This record gives sequence, structure tokens and C-alpha cells, in this order.
Amino acid sequence: MKKYEKYKESGIEWLGDIPEHWEATKMKWMTPVYRGASPRPIADTKYFDENGEFAWVRIADVSASKRYLEHTTERLSELGASLSVKRYPGDLFLSIAGSVGKPIITKIKCCIHDGFVWFPELKINPEYLFYVFQTGLPFIGLGKVGTQLNLNTDTIGNIFIPKLSDSDYNSIVNYLDHKTTQIDTLIEKKEQLIDKLKLQHQAIINEAVTKGLNPNASMKDSGIEWLGEIPKHWELKKLKYILDVKGRIGFRGYTTDDLVEKGEGALSLGASHINWEGDIVLDSPVYISWDKYFESPEIMVDKGDILIVQRGSTCGKVGIVSEEIDKATINPSLVVLKRISGVPEYVFYNIKASITQLTNLIRSAAIPMISQEQIGNIQIPFPPMKEQKEIAEQLLQSKMKFESVIGASLQSIEKIKLYRQSIISEAVTGKIDVRDWVKPENNN
Repeated sequence: MKKYEKYKESGIEWLGDIPEHWEATKMKWMTPVYRGASPRPIADTKYFDENGEFAWVRIADVSASKRYLEHTTERLSELGASLSVKRYPGDLFLSIAGSVGKPIITKIKCCIHDGFVWFPELKINPEYLFYVFQTGLPFIGLGKVGTQLNLNTDTIGNIFIPKLSDSDYNSIVNYLDHKTTQIDTLIEKKEQLIDKLKLQHQAIINEAVTKGLNPNASMKDSGIEWLGEIPKHWELKKLKYILDVKGRIGFRGYTTDDLVEKGEGALSLGASHINWEGDIVLDSPVYISWDKYFESPEIMVDKGDILIVQRGSTCGKVGIVSEEIDKATINPSLVVLKRISGVPEYVFYNIKASITQLTNLIRSAAIPMISQEQIGNIQIPFPPMKEQKEIAEQLLQSKMKFESVIGASLQSIEKIKLYRQSIISEAVTGKIDVRDWVKPENNN
């Protein structure tokens, strides 16, 4: 893309040099910045009505949305809406709690609480402002984008925003809508490919742990619908007969007061530390005090242990501690399978293949959960140790191949996302001139 003919210093860090005819002004000089409001106490049922005119916006609703807010999980009663801040289709607001700094444009009538700020006299194209805030650039110096940003009405009001003509705003928005749609479509295709690869890998796992590696083996009916036939010489065993299922005892739970810095306690593993392949990842380690760690020796985690998410949105996710790990325990969302009388990797893959069993055991409750007893009663095919080792080894080789392909695709997606952000940043700060840009007729 071409650049503008002349530039000048803006004196604003996130904007840098801007086109000579551009100006920059503080948000508070364009519009007041107000916070939302909540009826109190917010848990009171009189403030809610599933047939209410206005949706109730939680931080989670915005976090789960991309550019537009199209639905929420709750609606306010007439009384509840009268005690909050009403917003209407086309309005933009910004989160200052939870997913701090995330902009959203509502497509529905809704009410926002004080975890959001809104702009009552905004006259510029809200789509442009959405792109500006999405870059995170205006928040430079205000903390780390995400949960660490320190945002309030004053900090938002003092952010400088380019002041342009309506036609210039619209040109930038039209250009970015086209380019980001192209990029998002490409990302979506790559994500679909990754999903297909994961399904293909899971199918390979399922076949190996239920049918074995010998295609000519004599088979018998397992008596379990999901399992079908298994090799004739294999046994069926409940997990409780080949391992111990251990969880954190309720009165030995812990609070944030028990969390410590690295070096001051043991690792506390949770659902977020298990990736899609079942590996343990410690990009964001959590540590618990030594007192709490030694209080529950039965759930100290060792190499070869299997972890299952017992409750929550990822209930049924399975992981294995395949390498030596520093002193570690589990948080209340996990159970640990120990003292496995079999090849741990084979048992892990079998439980992973039995995810249907696990899913069917999840109780229909506000918080999905599988009990330790239910986990112990899961039946898995159990071949001789030699075959378990052979199957585990072959599946490890298969995993490495899939990880390589999927890893390359994920890296590609991250590069594309960075490219997407750079295009947005260049357009909203005037580093490229899109005033004469025309959408291609073939839409490419």
C-alpha cells in the first residue's frame, strides 16, 4: 500500500508519525467516558427475567465474543435494567476488568456493569475505534494487555485518538474489514485442518488400543457397545483393579493464601497444565506452600502418573506425566492415577480413547463432574505387557509425527495473526494511505 505524502510527529508514543493533515485528541475531548452500573445485590433474582428486553453482559460474554456481541446467557428484568446502563445495537464499550482492554460492539439491546466503560457522545465510526483498541497500542504504558492493565475512566479518557474526517474513518474501516475477513478465513481453514488432524490421530489411538496392532488377530465381543470386538486373548479390567484413583481431600483444599512464588513451594497442577495431546505444560506454573504439599502425600505427582480433569468445563481431559517433574501436587479440579500395574503410556492412551465413557459419566449439573468411583469403574481392554509396550511405542511415534505437522500449522497461524495486527496498526495510525482503496470486484 502507498503512504501519505507528508508526515509529522504526533508526540504520542503509540501513534508515532502521523499524516500531516491528521490531528490527535484525547478521548475525553471527543466524548465523556462513563462506567456501567449493576443492580445490587446482583445475585437477587428479582433483577433477572429470561424474557427481559435487555440482555445482561458479563465479562465472560465479551471474552467469548470476537467483534460483535450477539447474545448473552442472562437477561435483566425491567427493574434490573433500570438500575444498570442500557446500550443499543451499534454501541461500542470497553472492558476494564477480566479481559481488560477488550472492545466490543453490541448487536443487541444490553446492559453493562461497572467492569465496562462506554462513550455516550461518540460521534466517530465505532468500528474504527474497535480496531484501534483491538491493537492494544493505546494502552502502552498502562500495563500489560490482558488482566494486568490498569484502566479506568480517567486513563481511557486521556488516551489520544486520531481525529479524522468521517470519510477517512470509513475508508480505514472498509479496508480493514476486507483484509481481516480474508485473513480470518485463512486462519479458520488452518484451524479446521488442525481439528481434522487431531481427529485422525485420535482415530489411530482408538484403533490401536481397542484392536491391537495385529490385523489378523482372532477377535471376541467385548460386551461393551462403544468398544465392540477386541483381540480374543485380551482381558477387560476396571481401572480400580490396575491403579489407585486419588484426589485432593475436601478439608485439605487450599485458597489463594496458600499460593507462593517459585522456589517457595511445590507445583500445583490443574486443567490448564494439560495440553490437547495430554502432555504436561508449565508455561504458567502455579506453586503451593510446602505445608500444603506435604499435607497430602497421597496426591504427590510422579513420573508415570496419569491426570484426569474431574470437574469443570474441560472435565474428562486426560494427561500423563511422561518426564521427571519437580515436586508437584494437584489442585481440586484433578485426580491422579497412581501405582499403575501396566504400561502407563498404554493405560493413558486407552483412557484417552475412552473419552466417550468419561463424557457419559459427567453429571448434568452446573459444574460438570466425574466422581473417583466412576473413574475407577471404567473398563479398558488390557493386553499382555509386551503388547502394551508395543502399542505405546507405536502411538508415541504417531504422536511425534502429528505434533510436528500440527505444530507447524500453529506457528503459521501465529505468524498470520501477527501480520493481521500489523495491517490494522498500520491503517489506524496512518502508516498506509487507504483513501483511494477500492474493494476488488472478485472479492480477493
